[in-house]
Amino acid sequence: MFSFKLKQTGLVASFALFAAVNAAQVFAAPSADPVVLTFSTVGDSREDPSFPDPSVINNAQIGVGNCQITSGAGLNPNPGLSGQDCKWLQNTAALSMILDNIHSQKSKLLFFNGDMIMGYGKAGVPVTRNKTGVSEVAIANPQVSDVINSDLMQFYKQYGFWRGMVANLMEGGTYVVPVPGNHETQCKRCGKASQVENENAWRDNMGDLILDTARFTGIVGSAPQNFSLGNSPVINGPDNITTDQTQLSYSFDVGNAHFAVINTDPVGHDGHAPTAWLTADLAAAQSRGATSMFVFGHKPAFYYSFVGAVPSSTASLNNNDASAAEAFWDVIVSHKATYFSGHEHIYNVQQFASTSKPSLSAYQVIVGSGGSPFETSVATGTASDRMYAWATVQIHQSGKAVMTTYGFDPTMANPVQKLATSVVLNR
Repeated sequence: MFSFKLKQTGLVASFALFAAVNAAQVFAAPSADPVVLTFSTVGDSREDPSFPDPSVINNAQIGVGNCQITSGAGLNPNPGLSGQDCKWLQNTAALSMILDNIHSQKSKLLFFNGDMIMGYGKAGVPVTRNKTGVSEVAIANPQVSDVINSDLMQFYKQYGFWRGMVANLMEGGTYVVPVPGNHETQCKRCGKASQVENENAWRDNMGDLILDTARFTGIVGSAPQNFSLGNSPVINGPDNITTDQTQLSYSFDVGNAHFAVINTDPVGHDGHAPTAWLTADLAAAQSRGATSMFVFGHKPAFYYSFVGAVPSSTASLNNNDASAAEAFWDVIVSHKATYFSGHEHIYNVQQFASTSKPSLSAYQVIVGSGGSPFETSVATGTASDRMYAWATVQIHQSGKAVMTTYGFDPTMANPVQKLATSVVLNR
């Protein structure tokens, strides 16, 4: 098992035994069609010092110090987070428990679907804002305090903590594959628009994971195939890309499985998938004989309308631009791919039909449930709406891909539950 334990949740050794036995039962493959690769996916682990989930609030911590945020103001009175999470803006307990379970399931890959940091600022030189909160001017001679309170410092500090969180998983035999989210790429006070400074900060903090071929090979057991830094959406091409998307949208193969990661909030074209690039990428994989196709992006193609949901234009690709989202989904469906996303802090598995071929459909799996404040604050009638959840997929020698989803409640004191079992993704 993993080296860290969640003593603060009151978990006992029986949970570890449950996880080990459960993993052994679930992941025992029939000899006629053995499992050749197991991967997991989850997203959204950042904490929010302005709107934390009630389940994480410790009343004794309310008002104890200030939490650093990238608002330009710099500080927010502690709403009740632990001193650790107030400083690093991470739901440490929930993410730790998820990572522990993924380790016990012997996943060789973990695709993390964005919003691993609070971010949401502008990771450039130290700036000051005027009273309107719109215009910004660079500080000519920044002092130490200006640097410490800058968005740049906060981005890098938060990235560093998240990297520390997943380090044990990497050392324990699971390669972490990062997917950019809007909190990594966008600046909230800049109109919730992605910034080139933030894309550069992403590459600087995540680039070694995309991909470290030697380390990948040592962990997974085989080298990633057909990976190239040059395989990314073209600037000024059909996807309306205006900046370098290297290591933001990329793909690779493992055996006969193809994995594509997309940036759903590129600079200048927020809320859109690189559909033209993905079309060519999946077609190339298909021509190589790929039998399983998986696409990972932060924003869902279609919004999960839970009880009481009020979606905005930024809630999904479809809410932002319906025709573009439908074109993207047609690509997913036509290649029999599965789309995994986060963004909504909730769990949902649903099939959506293609608009061009209504008889065909594909799965969208939302697992934005890695620790960020839950999307809904009340019980909705669907128990899993307020559960920390993730998906684990087994790829068999035949090419069959079978998904099982798991979750645990916000108390983190009860056993992990199976939420959906034996969902065959590539029928």
